[in-house]
Amino acid sequence: MKHWFLVIVMALPLLRADEKKSPPPAKNKFTPKQVADLFSDDIGTWKVTGKSHLIGVDPNTGLPRKPVDESGIWIIQWKVKGKSIEVLFTAKINNKEVPFVGLKEYDAKQGVFIWRLKREGFPEGVSREIYDVKTRTFHGKSSHPDGAKEESTFQIINRNKRLFATQVKKDGKVIFTRKATFTRFSQDQSDGGN
Repeated sequence: MKHWFLVIVMALPLLRADEKKSPPPAKNKFTPKQVADLFSDDIGTWKVTGKSHLIGVDPNTGLPRKPVDESGIWIIQWKVKGKSIEVLFTAKINNKEVPFVGLKEYDAKQGVFIWRLKREGFPEGVSREIYDVKTRTFHGKSSHPDGAKEESTFQIINRNKRLFATQVKKDGKVIFTRKATFTRFSQDQSDGGN
């Protein structure tokens, strides 16, 4: 389950190993107002439902692992109003609720969004995301300490719905997948860090 921590990182429509990859979206430079508007649309409380699948054999049973249903609540608030958001949620790991804190900000110099994820006792996970204006999708990439590579998407469907998908590969093989739907619960406008 050591991959579990890093794979919670955000992004969308699941890439399958048998599909041809589309070229990555071009980097766009965003104004501070565009960044603030993107972040502002995410502020609120979200219900998250989906499935994850750690691929392989369960060492306890010797049987192939099955997808696992997941659900939870994500609270997204301003960290620094107009510049960064903070995400608070818990995930069940080994039958225990574990708190996570995420931070998302825009690096104007590089033209990418940086998503950082922390959990007590584990190194910070970092994903670099490019936002595709046409498809309204964040495309993220990250590397894990064990050499695994992760690609994810986080697509804005409308004001109250987002779709997330991620896939982790190691040595060219898919070892983990996750798909989730985010549905807005409420539109909280907390100032967070301000």
